[in-house]
Amino acid sequence: MDLSMSMRATDLNPNRLEQMRFKAMSLANDYLDGETGLIAYAGDAFIISPLTRDAASLSNLIRALSPEIMPVQGSYPQSALELADQLLREAGYAEGDIYWFTDGIETRDQTELTNFVRNHPHRLAIMALGSEQGAPISLLDGNLLRDRGGDVVVPKLTPERLQTLAELSNGRFVQWRQDAQDLEYLSSLPPLSRDGSESDEQRGDAWYDMGPWLLLTSLLLFLPSARRGLLLLAGLGLLSSALLTPPVYAQQASSAASEDGLAWHQQLWQTPYQQADAAIQQEDYERAAQIATDPLQRGTANYKRGAYEQALQDFSQVDSAVGYYNQGNSLMKMERYDEAANVYREALRRDPNLQQAEQNLELAEQLAAAQQQQQQGEGEQQEGEQQEGEQSPQDQQQSGEQNSDGSGEQQQEPEAGEQPQQQQSEEQRQAEAAESNEANAQDDREGEEQQAQMTPAEQLSEEQRQQLEQWLNRIEDNPAYLLQRKMLEEAKRRDRQSPPQGVEKQW
Repeated sequence: MDLSMSMRATDLNPNRLEQMRFKAMSLANDYLDGETGLIAYAGDAFIISPLTRDAASLSNLIRALSPEIMPVQGSYPQSALELADQLLREAGYAEGDIYWFTDGIETRDQTELTNFVRNHPHRLAIMALGSEQGAPISLLDGNLLRDRGGDVVVPKLTPERLQTLAELSNGRFVQWRQDAQDLEYLSSLPPLSRDGSESDEQRGDAWYDMGPWLLLTSLLLFLPSARRGLLLLAGLGLLSSALLTPPVYAQQASSAASEDGLAWHQQLWQTPYQQADAAIQQEDYERAAQIATDPLQRGTANYKRGAYEQALQDFSQVDSAVGYYNQGNSLMKMERYDEAANVYREALRRDPNLQQAEQNLELAEQLAAAQQQQQQGEGEQQEGEQQEGEQSPQDQQQSGEQNSDGSGEQQQEPEAGEQPQQQQSEEQRQAEAAESNEANAQDDREGEEQQAQMTPAEQLSEEQRQQLEQWLNRIEDNPAYLLQRKMLEEAKRRDRQSPPQGVEKQW
C-alpha cells in the first residue's frame, strides 16, 4: 500500500487514501483466500503484518494506516517490492501474487522496477488510484501541500507506466472504480502454475514425521545382533521410547506458555498483537491482557475488564496524548478526579485537537470540586460534633446548678386562684412542638449526612451519569500509534548511511 502524501489528493472523494483503505479491506475480506501479508511504503517500506489468514486483523491494521505515521516521507516502491519478495520467500513461497495499491510511480523508478519484475517470478496485480488531471493534496490541518517554491502540489496519475509493469509480470492492471468490478477483475487471476512436483523452496517449512521409518530402519540394523542376547533388544526398546516420548522440559514450556502468553507454535501463525486483538474482539479481556505485549493494547484489555489500577500502569508506559487520555479515564474510574484532570491537561498539551480529553477535563474538574466540597463538609461536621461533645458536660453542669435546691432560681408555686392544669397543658404543647422541631432537624441532619456520604459521581443526575459512562468508555486503542512506533524503531535499526531514493520527493 502506497502511503505517500500524494494519497491525500482529493480527486477521489473524499481522497485517494480513504478509497484505497476501503478497496484494500474489501480485497482482504471478500476476494482473497490463503495467506496474505501487508506492507506499507512511503520514502521507505515496512512490514505491517506477516502472512496470515486473519482478514479481520488485516482490516484493523489497514484502517490505521496513513501517511502521517510513516517515518520517512516520499515514495520508493522498489523497497516495498523487495520486502514483499522477502516475505514470500521466508514463508516458503517461490512465487506469489503481489497486490499493489498506488497512485503512480516516477520516471526515475521505471528502470529499477522493470528489472525487479524481470528477475522475480511474482505477478503484480496493480490498482491505480487517482486521475490524470490530478488534484491538490489536502493536509490534516486543512492547508494544501506546497513545494519548496510555494506552488500547490497537484500529483497526476500516469497509468501507462503501471500497466507496463503488470503486463511484464503476467499480472493485471486496473484503475479505481466506484463499483466492485475493479476488485473482481484484479482478483480473478488464474492459480499460479506449478510444473512438476514442488521443490523444497516451494514446500516451505512443512514438516514430515519420519520417526516410524527411522524406527523400522533401526530394527533392520539391529536384527543380526539380536541372537547375541536380549540386551540389545532392551536397548532398542529404550531407544524407541526416547524417540517417541517428548522431552519433559518441552511439556513444561508448553504448559507455562498456556498459562502466561503465547506458545511458540501459536506465534508462528499470528503475532501477539494479532492474538490479543482477536481476544479483545471476542471480549476475552483477561486472555488479551495476559498475552498482549504492547502496553496500549494491554491497558485497553485491563480497562475493559475493570482492572483500572493495572490499566493505569500500562497506559503510563505510553508517552503520547492517547496514553495520557487513557490514564485520565482510568483515574476517573477510580474517582481520583484531581489527578485525572491533570493528565487530561497533559493530553491536551500534546494534542490540542483531542476533543474527548477536553470534554473529560471539564467533567473531571466539576467532580473534583464536588469531591473537595464533600470532604470539607465532612471535616466541618466532625469538628462540630467534637465541639458539641466537649460543651455537653458544661451545659449539663449549668443546668444542674440552676435546677438544684441550693442555688439558682427556685420554681414558683402556683398562686391561689391560678389553674395548674391549664399551665401544664401549655407546657405540654410547647414540649410537643419542641419535639417536632427536633425530629425535623434530625431528619434534615440525616438527609445531609446521607448526601455527604454519596460520592460526587453518585450525586450526578441519571443523564449526567450516562454521559460520564459514554465518555469514559472511549478508550483509544487505535493501532496507528503502535504501528508508528514499530516503524520508527525499524528505521533506526536499519541505520542507513544515506536516505532512501524516495526521500528526494516528499509526496
